[in-house]
This record gives sequence, C-alpha cells and structure tokens, in this order.
Amino acid sequence: MNFLLNSLFSNVLVKLTCLPPTFLVGFKRTTSKKEASQVKKTTRFVIWICSKFTRREIEQIIQGLIEVLANRNPEVKPKDDFKEKHPNYRNFFVDPEPPLKAPPQKAPKLNWKELLSNYQKEKGHPLLPVNNKDPKTKAPKGSLCRVCGAPAEYLYFNDGKKRSQLKCKVCSSLSQVHPRHRNKAKYYCPHCSHSLYLWKERKDVSIYKCDNDRCSSFLKNKGKLNFAEKLLTKIKSSQFKLRYQYREYHFSEKQLRHSAPEEKDASCLFKIHNSLNTLCLALTFHISLGISARKTAFILRNVFSLPLSYQSVLNYTEIVAPYCHRFNKTYKGEVDHIQAGDETYIKVRGKNHFVFFFISSCNRKITAYHIEKSRDTLPAVIAINEAIRTASPGEEITLVTDGNPSYPAGIHFINQNYEPNLTHKKVVGLQNLDKESEEFRPFKELY
Repeated sequence: MNFLLNSLFSNVLVKLTCLPPTFLVGFKRTTSKKEASQVKKTTRFVIWICSKFTRREIEQIIQGLIEVLANRNPEVKPKDDFKEKHPNYRNFFVDPEPPLKAPPQKAPKLNWKELLSNYQKEKGHPLLPVNNKDPKTKAPKGSLCRVCGAPAEYLYFNDGKKRSQLKCKVCSSLSQVHPRHRNKAKYYCPHCSHSLYLWKERKDVSIYKCDNDRCSSFLKNKGKLNFAEKLLTKIKSSQFKLRYQYREYHFSEKQLRHSAPEEKDASCLFKIHNSLNTLCLALTFHISLGISARKTAFILRNVFSLPLSYQSVLNYTEIVAPYCHRFNKTYKGEVDHIQAGDETYIKVRGKNHFVFFFISSCNRKITAYHIEKSRDTLPAVIAINEAIRTASPGEEITLVTDGNPSYPAGIHFINQNYEPNLTHKKVVGLQNLDKESEEFRPFKELY
C-alpha cells in the first residue's frame, strides 16, 4: 500500500512540475525539516484526493493544475510564498514621527553664570561686562559664546577691523560672528537629528530621506530583516524601507476643495409637477431608508396612490442634492475630540470611486464624506480638513483609521501647514495584535 501511495505521489508531482522522477528522489534526500513536513502534508492531501475522487476526476484535477502552473488560467494563481519569506519586502508605511524643522541646540560645555560666581569667590569682586567706548565695536546683539553661553555684554571683537571673531571675557574662548559652515537643510531626522536630504522630487510631493548609518530608526528596521531579506538587500536594496523618510506635499487651495454635487438650475425645484410633500416622501424612502428608486416609485404608486416614476425619483434626488450638501456643511456643528475614518468604494456611472468617511465618536455625526477616484493622500487630506473644520480652536483631536498610509501622510501635511493638534491612531486587521488596536478598536467599529 505504501509503495502504491509513494508511486501515485511521485506521478502527481511529475505531472505538476514536468520534472523527471530522478529529481524528486534527489529532492527527498536533501530536504530540510520544514520542506519534509510540507511533503508529508502533500502526501496526506494526495491520500484524501484518492479517497474522494475517481481516477478520471483525479486526471481532470491534474490537468486543471497544469493549466494553472502554465499561466493559462488568469483567474487562478498559485500561492506565492515570496512574501512569507520576505515580510518586509516592499512594505511601504509612513513614519509616524514628524521631522524637526531646526537642528537641536547643543548645550554649552560650560556655564557662564557658574564661571562668574567662581571668579567672584576667587578674586573677591565680580567680573564686569566689556566696556565699549565706541558703539561700532560692540558685539552684535544676540551673540552668544559657543563654549559657555555668555551673552553679548561679555564679548568683544578680537581681530581688529575685520570684526569677524569674538572673544569671551568669561572663558577666553573664540567664536565666529558669522559661521562659515551653515547647514542649509530644511528638515532634520527626529531619531538622530541628522539633516534630511532631498531624495525624490515630483510635481505634488518632495521626499526627504535620512542617510545616517547610525540612525536608531535605520538600525531598528535593519535588525528586523531575516537572513533571506538581508541577502536580497544586496541586490534590491531600494525595495526595503529602512531609513526615515518624510513626504512634503505641495497641495494648493484649489486642490483641497471638498467634493460637492453638481449644481442644477435653482428654479428646477419649483417646476416639479408634484407638491413638496410628495418630494419629501420620495426622498424619505429613497435617501433616508435607502430604498431603490424603482421600489420607491412602487410604494408611492401602490400605497399612497401617487403616480410617480422611478426616473422622477432620481431627478428629485439630483435637484435636492446640492441643497442638502450645503445644509450639512453649514449646520454640522462642533465635533468630538475622537473621530473614526474609513473609505469604501462605490460605483459612479459604472466606474469605481472611493468615499472617505469620518464619524464623531459620541454624537455619531458624519463629519466628512469626500468622493474621489483614488485612495491617495490628497483625498485623505480633504476629508480630514472637512472633519476638523468646525472643531474648537486648540482642541486636541484624535483620528482613528486603518492601515492606509494616506492618513498619516495627510496628518503630517495638515500639522506642518495649518498647525492643528492632530493625533493618529491605527487599528489594523480583525484581531488586536497590539495595545493601540485593543484600545481604539471600539471607535473603528462605529461604521
């Protein structure tokens, strides 16, 4: 029996992979423990197939699998274990920490106040500031000693008429009035304070990157790679996101407009052949209750004896949509400090579009509903802007979303340009794999 099963198993593998039986024999002798367990699972699967299907059905199954392996069936693809072996390959995410706009100030090596106190104890009298008789020889206002931090009152020029070098009367150290080497970087890494360089520049975004090999973020991400990924980085290093990056988006006010229904002629609302009560009744069934236009017309005709076609219901909806949209934006009111956001796709004239929703956590109010053709950063920024538009000044708002990288990128853009106090919390998947997901999942389930 075992001989027949092994023979059947070998024949199935030969037909699936189109390889000679000698290859399979050598393969079994050199397999690892993981591959050996996989072979045992496949053997049990073959036994199950033999117990459930006839010989003819098994031949049809084999023929179908051969077509899948030959890419002749575009709808069915075999499982690709490359992502399982390389979990960090092409794993794009937005770094949650915003960049620094200025390098951190280094603390002076000495304290000028302590030096003055010690001088007074040793000499018996305080050290007086520099007495400049000529106002032109005074040190520039705001100058500080780079060693002890003494103010301009204790500094004086040390190079005659050049006046480019200052000497400190407290610690006798030299400082430059205008340092030659100035760092012209725009942003700095929040992990290592190293300057970010302009890595890529496009029409709507500029990407800055940290190239410090000793950066804690780089070392942490590099330590997550397994052995196979470390080998792959030598060939395709650009496919692994290891270094800190910041995306600076260049969105104009015109691009940040919220989507709105198409405006119709204002007089169309008063040209309908039915009363406003009929209009409100049709909208109640079609919009508030979510009933289709055909069923709404059927209910109005058979229950209320109103001869209204489904096309009239659709026309009424298009006419009233701009009024309802302006009403929602005008009387939205204040929002809660915690809001949940998500996006879903809808069909608009046969094409896929995406709706970005935000909902308040306490009053369950829809605070934004932006429609766009993509799930990029721009529609996320528009939806977030609308969601926080009526928030109280200085209110700390927390946004709870899924793992879509458009949300943290949009929050970075808003915090850098408009300076509100936005905090992002991410809830990914259906299970709580971290404390953040466990704490904020109830808000994500509001939808």
